Amino acid sequence: MPSIGRLIARIMRLIKIIDNFLFACEKFLVVCFFSALVVGVTFNIISRNLFQVSFDKILEFSPVFVVWTALLGATVAMKTKRHLRLELFLRYCPEKFQKLSYFLVSSFGVIITGILLIASFQFVENEISIFGARGRLSMIFPIFFGLTCFRYFTGILESLNGIFIKE
Repeated sequence: MPSIGRLIARIMRLIKIIDNFLFACEKFLVVCFFSALVVGVTFNIISRNLFQVSFDKILEFSPVFVVWTALLGATVAMKTKRHLRLELFLRYCPEKFQKLSYFLVSSFGVIITGILLIASFQFVENEISIFGARGRLSMIFPIFFGLTCFRYFTGILESLNGIFIKE
């Protein structure tokens, strides 16, 4: 029977494969939404100034593209560990305390984002009932909370991996 350390290492390899695939998809979507936003708004500005024609649909969907870009960009930042963290205090603490802190923060993150993930499905349901098919655009919230919860979960496993397997 494999030790708990080997089991965690195997799970981590599988999760890293999934995480890298999700990361590639997220980066692709961020580029697509940001490009669509820039092209659409630029086109609308040019058409309004040259031809006195403005496209309301572009103006209507621009905030949606901003939200999708920002939230997917936040998950990318979390994956690359380039998001805002308050760790100045932790830099001066012993390594064991840092690992415990990372485990506790990740556990708290899983709980909070898990609750928000569940609540976001109700939010999307309400949006669909109010706005019809356009309410589906709010699916970014469950996607965001799901990805964030997943990233915090990987943080828990990394913490356990550091505890049970000495690198």
